[in-house]
Amino acid sequence: MKTILCTILLIFFSSALLFAQSYNYEEMEMEEYNALLQEWQGRLDAAQQAITETDGTIEGANKCVEEQQAQIDATWDEIYSALGSSRAEDEAYRKQIAQLRSDVSSFLSLSPEEIYRRKDELKGFKDRLAEMKANNLALLSENEAALNSVESLIMQAEEKGKPAVPDTYTVLRGDYLWRIAQKPDIYNDPYAWMRIYTSNTDLIKDPDLIYPQQTFRIPRDVGPNQHLVVRGEFLSKIAGYANVYGSPFKWSSLYEANKNFIEDPNLIYPHQVLSVPRN
Repeated sequence: MKTILCTILLIFFSSALLFAQSYNYEEMEMEEYNALLQEWQGRLDAAQQAITETDGTIEGANKCVEEQQAQIDATWDEIYSALGSSRAEDEAYRKQIAQLRSDVSSFLSLSPEEIYRRKDELKGFKDRLAEMKANNLALLSENEAALNSVESLIMQAEEKGKPAVPDTYTVLRGDYLWRIAQKPDIYNDPYAWMRIYTSNTDLIKDPDLIYPQQTFRIPRDVGPNQHLVVRGEFLSKIAGYANVYGSPFKWSSLYEANKNFIEDPNLIYPHQVLSVPRN
C-alpha cells in the first residue's frame, strides 16, 4: 500500500515539474495564469483524493489482517485446549527440544571412544526424548518434526560409538591367547594376549588353557573404572594418577582388586586391564 501511495505522489510531482518547465510565467497573461493555477489545483485535489482512497484501502486491509489473525489465535486456543496445554507451555516445550538438540549435537562431536565411555549420557538423552514424546504437545506437526530430528541425532551418536563397543571372539580349535591377539582384526599384536586374559578372567582361569567355543570380549577401549597398563608402569605409579587415586600409597587397592591375575604386586605387564575400585 505504501508503494502505491509513493507511486501516485511521484507521478504527480514529476508531471508538475515537466509541466512547470514548459511555461514561461513572465510572459503569461493573468487569465492564462489563473487557468493554469486552476488546472494545478484540480490535479492536487485528484492526488489528495487518491491518497484518501489509498488510506481507506490500507485501513481495510489492516482490519482484514487483524480479523484473520484473531481467527488463527482462536483456532490455536482450541487446539491447545484439546491438548490440555497452552501457548506458553508450548513455547517452553519447544525450548526444551532445542536444548536437547544442542546437547545431543555436542555429544555427537565426540570421538567414538568418548561416546562409548559416556554411554550413560546417551541413555539419558533417550530418556529425555521419550519423556518429551509422551507430552501431548508432541502431536503438533512442528514439534513432531523437531523431535524426529533429535531422535535422528541420537541414532547417529549410537552408530558412531559402535566401533568402540567391545567385540567378541569365539575360540577355534588350536587357538591360544597369543595367536588370537596377533590376528589383524583383533589387536595385531601377540603381546596384547594379556589384555584378552585380564578382560575375561570370569572365563579364563588359566591363560594357558582355553577351549573351543568359548566367547571372549575383545575391548577396544577401557571403561571409566579401568586402567590399561602400558610399558614402564607399576602399581604405585598408576595409583598416583589424578584420574585414578591421586596417591601412590593407594597401590594396595589396585592389587587387592586385581590379585586374581597379579601374583606379585611388584610385577605387572603391558596390556593388562586393571579394575579401579572407587570405594
